[in-house]
Amino acid sequence: MKYRTLEDRRADSQERSTETHSIIGSPHRYPILVVIAGSTEIMRAGLRAFLQGEESLKVVAETDTAGNLLSTVQQCNPDIVLIESPLVRGTDADICKTLLSAFPSIRIILIGSGDGHATFHKALEAGAQGFLLTNVRRVELVQAIHTVAKGVPYLCSEAVTETFRLLRRQQNGSPITSPVQALSRQERRIIALIAEGCTNKEIALKLILSEKTVKNYIANLYTKLEIERRSQAAAIYVKAQFQDASMGSSMSA
Repeated sequence: MKYRTLEDRRADSQERSTETHSIIGSPHRYPILVVIAGSTEIMRAGLRAFLQGEESLKVVAETDTAGNLLSTVQQCNPDIVLIESPLVRGTDADICKTLLSAFPSIRIILIGSGDGHATFHKALEAGAQGFLLTNVRRVELVQAIHTVAKGVPYLCSEAVTETFRLLRRQQNGSPITSPVQALSRQERRIIALIAEGCTNKEIALKLILSEKTVKNYIANLYTKLEIERRSQAAAIYVKAQFQDASMGSSMSA
């Protein structure tokens, strides 16, 4: 589907963002539409080849620079954007912020070498929901796309391992303060459910609250964490879990 203006695309994106999780664990439409953004032709061709034959997925466009990505997404209305990291003419975090500001329902998966761990952490905090290595296997790529399409973050095992290592280096013998610690007990319950991909209605049912009350809690935790999107909340919660696990293993060592 193509749109006449960015405003038309943004309005549709806002509407879709409320519909995507109408069924828990299920995206709102099939096939899942994918845009591939990669600086190198071999990377784009490889990803396209991996996804060919998957009836539940459809590659609708490709682009080679950050500058072209915004217009490509506007024209093609994808569910998932696969981004080779780093992409020409843009940092991962800036690209994520720009895309998600214009198109809140877009899900972003970064694919990189894994060398710039601090960089991909910043991108996750900016709203990206997945990270894979360039040597990713086809089955994991497909799994990651389906997982992220549900609103659930996906990190490859190597990224999880490196996250633990980075957090241990950051400690330097002192405990790391997680922004999640500033949340109330109920807000921590809610952010955990957001990270699982639950909708406001599902959270309300699990915690025996009204949807309006859940929305108020979410607005408060967004303010405390200085974020604007569920994907950012999920990334912060996952990082906080890594910190807790890292601190626990360090204390028992």
